[in-house]
Amino acid sequence: MMTRRTFLLGLAGGLTSLPLMGLAREAAGGRSFLEVYSFGCPHCYQLSLQLRIWLPLHPAVRHYPVHIVASADDLKLAAAGYAAAVLGKGEAYRTAFFKAIYADQQAANEKTMVAVADSLGLAPARFVQTMQGAAVAELLARSERITRQFQITGTPTLVIDLQRVRLPERDPLEMLQEEFGA
Repeated sequence: MMTRRTFLLGLAGGLTSLPLMGLAREAAGGRSFLEVYSFGCPHCYQLSLQLRIWLPLHPAVRHYPVHIVASADDLKLAAAGYAAAVLGKGEAYRTAFFKAIYADQQAANEKTMVAVADSLGLAPARFVQTMQGAAVAELLARSERITRQFQITGTPTLVIDLQRVRLPERDPLEMLQEEFGA
């Protein structure tokens, strides 16, 4: 299960020194992967649903969700997810926002972002203020560096063993199962 600490540790701590820390082989001998996603990507939504089942079956595998930052639209979507993470509701927000867009057919706009945050008990004004704050700006800058470092232009993209893996013809979950075991 993704805790606030794990979510923020992955985004705020571990990913700044990605090449140095050896993401693939963490200190405890475990392995991990980055999932670069976009709230605007229906394939990312499908992968998020699959990962909610797959990750609990693989507790030794660390998962770091990172929103792609390659355009102005990405910035606002990522800022909302990171604001929720800073406020302690990162994974819940990710699940609820994906559901709002794809299952409930709501627009991926600021109104929906705030409504989803409010539904999770986050005060709308505080949520918007956090989206515009320094902590989120730092997370956005780190996501942008990861996007550039791994030359990510599409989602979902996995980074396993510090190698970008994007094979559009392959199911990302199949790649994870091959790499980490079914």
